[in-house]
Amino acid sequence: MRLFPVRNHDTGSLWLAGALNAGSSWVMQVGVFVYVLRHAGASTLALVELAGTLPALLWMPFAGAFADRRDPRRLALGSMAAQTVAVLAALVLMPVSLWGLAACYGLQGAANALWPPARQRWLYAAVPEGRRAAANAALGTVGGVMTIVGAALGGVLSAWSPSAAMAVAAVLQLAAVPALSLPGRPAPGRAARPATAPRTTLRADLAGGFTALRGLPLARSVIWIGIAWGFIGGGYNVLLAAYVTERLRGGAVMLGCFYVVDGAAVLFGAALAARVGARRHLGVYALAYVVQGLGWGAMFLPGLPAAGAVCLAVMRTASGVIIALDTTILLATVPADLRGRVTSLHMTSYGAVSRLALAAFGGILAAAGTEPVGVATGAASVLVGAVWWALDGRRARRRYPGGSVTATGPAPVRAEDAPAKEAAKEAAKEAAKEAAKEAAGAKAAAERTG
Repeated sequence: MRLFPVRNHDTGSLWLAGALNAGSSWVMQVGVFVYVLRHAGASTLALVELAGTLPALLWMPFAGAFADRRDPRRLALGSMAAQTVAVLAALVLMPVSLWGLAACYGLQGAANALWPPARQRWLYAAVPEGRRAAANAALGTVGGVMTIVGAALGGVLSAWSPSAAMAVAAVLQLAAVPALSLPGRPAPGRAARPATAPRTTLRADLAGGFTALRGLPLARSVIWIGIAWGFIGGGYNVLLAAYVTERLRGGAVMLGCFYVVDGAAVLFGAALAARVGARRHLGVYALAYVVQGLGWGAMFLPGLPAAGAVCLAVMRTASGVIIALDTTILLATVPADLRGRVTSLHMTSYGAVSRLALAAFGGILAAAGTEPVGVATGAASVLVGAVWWALDGRRARRRYPGGSVTATGPAPVRAEDAPAKEAAKEAAKEAAKEAAKEAAGAKAAAERTG
């Protein structure tokens, strides 16, 4: 029996490219961290990390709009090629300039921001509707695999030489380019635009994406629950490390073992999600948040490594289910020409609040301690899942596409949902207004200069 019930060449190419890309990012990140800590210190590392992640957060909303305007295959290839150049530049500048290294780290992150929206547009153009949940679940395993492989490889290489780690990161990133160039079905093109629609700017397209969310309540609800979990789980790595080292009195080996449990459980959860029928997507998604919170909170109660590892496995299995279903539910009612923007808005909002939460967790842990904070964040995840189901999930069942389709069954022919149609109309109107304003401004400027 196949682990993920989907047979599609494009899905395999996207998985391989995503794994190589994530592996490169892990190795580069560990290499940068080790190098900066050896030569500068923790305070400088915080600044380098900010310089490395801020450009991606600022660019990501525009990256989604850009992905909706371009051929997703070419955009994905461009993203991988640009990241390769950035990693190679970081390798060259590492012994020369710390801030040059930080700049290259930031460019790599900004180029990587184009990958998720391009990947999803490519996937949805190549995979039939009834197979998309399984395809998303398969792609969701990349994070679990790379948590085990990428972090371990980065740690071993960086302990030997950060420069060697950076060189391997460049090789992995470069290998993603031919992975996306493997022969398969014809490349999906850009989203169709009506012949009468005016040409719009990137800013107008971005504004249209925000406007369209008003008519997409299900997508909007996935974005808000992502924001909520970003605040709750932003300090996950800090809490896990503090739990292992303080509560369990463990060291690097025990922490590494817990991360292996983490990655394996995410893979198992994604495999379970691939077997969930579309009728149960929303209920299972909400339940996974509840189970995730129960497992996370329970982990901080016993002081035994084995019990803690079991609780972590339960928690991260639920996380794997969430990761696998998240994109499927997010894009279920989104028109094709808005998928890049909605994907990027979801990732941007989640990433931004995660960074804010990470900054706040240091003070919270110092004031309250590891166990109370861990139990509280687990309870918050339970509450978020229950509230989402009560306010949005239960109501959305009537509108959820493919309600009679399983992840492994054929996709029925169905008309677009009314909310999605209205959202597309609103987005087009907003884009037309923005284009008209900019044209009027340009005309007025030309008259003044003339």
